[in-house]
Amino acid sequence: MYIGLSLLVASSIMACGPTIPTTPATKPDTQPPNQVENQIPPEASQPESPPEETANEAEWSTVQTFSGKESKTTPPFHISGTEWRIIWTASVQQPEYAVFEIIVYPQDRPGTITKRISYSNGTPGDIIYIYEGGRDYYLKVIAANLSNWTITVEGYANQSLTHPVQITYINYKGMDYFRSTGAGHEILEFDEYVEIKNFSDSPQNITGWVLKNITKGGPAFTFPIFQPCSCEWYGNPADCIENCYPPHPCVIEPHKSIRVYTGEPHYESGGFCFDYSPGDIWNNETPDTAVLYNLEGQEVSRKSYIIPIKSNVTSDK
Repeated sequence: MYIGLSLLVASSIMACGPTIPTTPATKPDTQPPNQVENQIPPEASQPESPPEETANEAEWSTVQTFSGKESKTTPPFHISGTEWRIIWTASVQQPEYAVFEIIVYPQDRPGTITKRISYSNGTPGDIIYIYEGGRDYYLKVIAANLSNWTITVEGYANQSLTHPVQITYINYKGMDYFRSTGAGHEILEFDEYVEIKNFSDSPQNITGWVLKNITKGGPAFTFPIFQPCSCEWYGNPADCIENCYPPHPCVIEPHKSIRVYTGEPHYESGGFCFDYSPGDIWNNETPDTAVLYNLEGQEVSRKSYIIPIKSNVTSDK
């Protein structure tokens, strides 16, 4: 009896999910029309004050805050709606010598300037509204002769509903660097993973959903019909039958998380993995962005990560 059931389980459930080398169905490109490289859009098309119906401060939420006193380029941040704003302040001791400029770039088109914000003599700060979005942006800050500056990016909160399933964490740097696959090559950092959580009070079926590294253009992982399960995970055949049969639907339970590993399944976190032979999906030097798409190819969640800056301090010994 055990043998028959084991064969049934083995034939219907995979320990690792499939990896798709090609581009999955994704959200349609929201590229703003009629933008010209290295040209600032006409100011008339981007009013500096919001319409009265969006002026309620309770409807704005903080996306990211940056600060400093010198020039810098910020990490990317995502704007999901089509209306957002930049609130900036600058502390200046000698206004006649101060330099402060903020240049807004879309990450996917760094040669295109979305907005240029310049310091005016004696102005301690301002609120600048931008009317486009649906993509990642970054800021190039040019600063000199300032005591400090602060930039807060805020999004208009009522523009879109947040899906209860969200990417919460990317473990981009695995601790296990090599593992033989038995096929003549090794996997690098096969214990990297992306963590996804269901924040709702009801189960969320993720069958057919796609997780993808969009910075590199792949790989992509498609969630299967049933949760992965393997008798190799259990030393006792009875435990295998109890946990793997009948197959469980591919759902995330309320307030629970699952992980999608690079090259190895972990049954305690769902058993999902890219099964990506080269390994090292998530870059350790520059941040990548993970995007989760639903069955219809619509973007549900995206997340990047911050890599600590390496110290350049050297010893005089």
